[in-house]
Amino acid sequence: MDKRERRIMERIWEQEDGNPLSVTDLEELFAGEKISKVSIFKAVQSLLDKGYIGVAALERSGAVYARKYEAVITREQYAAILLADSGIHSSSLGSLALAMIGNDRNDRPDEAKDEELIAELQEVIERIKCKEV
Repeated sequence: MDKRERRIMERIWEQEDGNPLSVTDLEELFAGEKISKVSIFKAVQSLLDKGYIGVAALERSGAVYARKYEAVITREQYAAILLADSGIHSSSLGSLALAMIGNDRNDRPDEAKDEELIAELQEVIERIKCKEV
């Protein structure tokens, strides 16, 4: 995924109300930044082709209808795609988790947060054991 696509995905994920966005909405969100309407349109088409976003609704805009888009993958799924594209697969999950915990250590000095993380990892392990993944 290129930089423009990533920026559009971020804008879609950032929608607090969860409302889907049209290309025009995205243009407004990027107002003042160096990204043209054509670039936004091409990036949206690419994201659609990749299956990262989908058409959520049609909205009448004057005499025509505009498509409204929403994310069909989560940030975590997107991160997993990026990692796989970088050659990091599920066999590296343990090492990756340790590296992320090490990087977050300054942000998480609280032992209660460590307990939460351990509980979450145990839940993941149980889901893998039960083949719920």
